[in-house]
Amino acid sequence: MVMGLINANPVIHEKKERRVRQAPETTDENALEPIDQLEIFDILLYDFPNMDVDPEHPYSLEQLNVVTEDSVELNDESNHVRVTFTPTVEHCSMATVIGLCIRVKLIRSLPPRYKVRYQCRA
Repeated sequence: MVMGLINANPVIHEKKERRVRQAPETTDENALEPIDQLEIFDILLYDFPNMDVDPEHPYSLEQLNVVTEDSVELNDESNHVRVTFTPTVEHCSMATVIGLCIRVKLIRSLPPRYKVRYQCRA
């Protein structure tokens, strides 16, 4: 039995122009560096190139609007990160895998003080 694509015709979005991250103001190696929303987004889509592409299509998760910079919420003071992702179809069979990949990437990349959560918006 040949399986078809779950989403044969995905909507492709233009990549947004990237804003530039500011270099840290302090040069103290022992000081805590603040982490911003853009850094979390970069971790998700650019620091791990093998996981930023949809398994069915040669487009990035950013182009498919699965993960956007605006979908990353960060509270650096309380050490909480939440990423809301939107599968390309409501019945996406990969939604659980995408969520777990997001969680594992961030847990492995961020300092252990951060509480990482993800949410699927269907």
